[in-house]
Amino acid sequence: MELTIGIVQADFNGSPSENAEKGFKIIVEKHKEADIIVFPEYSMLNPLRFKNPNEVYAHSQPIQESSFINTMKRLAELLSVDIIVNVIEKTDKPPRAKNTSVLVKSDGEAIPLYSKIHLFDALGYRESDFFLPGEMPSKFILARGFRLAVAICYDLRFPELFRFYALNGADGVIVQAGWLRGPLKEESLEMLASTRAHENTMYIILADQTGDYFVGRSGVFSPLGYRELDMGYREAYMEHTLNYENIRLARERLPVVEQSRKKWEVRFNPLT
Repeated sequence: MELTIGIVQADFNGSPSENAEKGFKIIVEKHKEADIIVFPEYSMLNPLRFKNPNEVYAHSQPIQESSFINTMKRLAELLSVDIIVNVIEKTDKPPRAKNTSVLVKSDGEAIPLYSKIHLFDALGYRESDFFLPGEMPSKFILARGFRLAVAICYDLRFPELFRFYALNGADGVIVQAGWLRGPLKEESLEMLASTRAHENTMYIILADQTGDYFVGRSGVFSPLGYRELDMGYREAYMEHTLNYENIRLARERLPVVEQSRKKWEVRFNPLT
């Protein structure tokens, strides 16, 4: 079995309409045969372009009434392809929205898949000032025999989420990212994505933003943890085919997911 993924690596700004038009143009011009197209985190709206949470919330949109999603629906129907985008989802708790991954199907249906659980409150930034945390793991996507889940950016630093997906039958995880620039940040992104793939013998499909704020380096990591695709740091769209045989062979040779199913009894020996 094979599944072809299209990855968008671009610099998106603070205008949902401009970002929708930009994404539409990139895909119409460059799409070839991808079964699923993946946009990076903040593809609808980059919150770093704004000064405070109120400004970001003012641009947030309900998923089923979103002009950004409506443009993606037209694109999905035009090319008969499924698209995964990232939406700043309006909530009833201003000024905090939700950072949500949405599957836009080729028949025009928009399905919320996942809201970011682990918010980036680290390295001097507080994403929780802008967003409410998600409460549930990703819904699974079934595509050409592959079972895929979704994670968002900072989630990469939390291995338990990826092991949960693996134990529940995921063959790969799509990671939508806005991985901020900074000292050794490219190296940390590479290490974490590679490790999540290797320790779960699954594909990691990484779609990251680029430009002034983000490192780029989108691509695909194999079930044994090595890079199969590196998109560099410039704006780009590339397609890459996943092969299910690679998952089967990795799990046959390195059965860590199956072995981790064993239940261990934990006994505590209190000091007092």
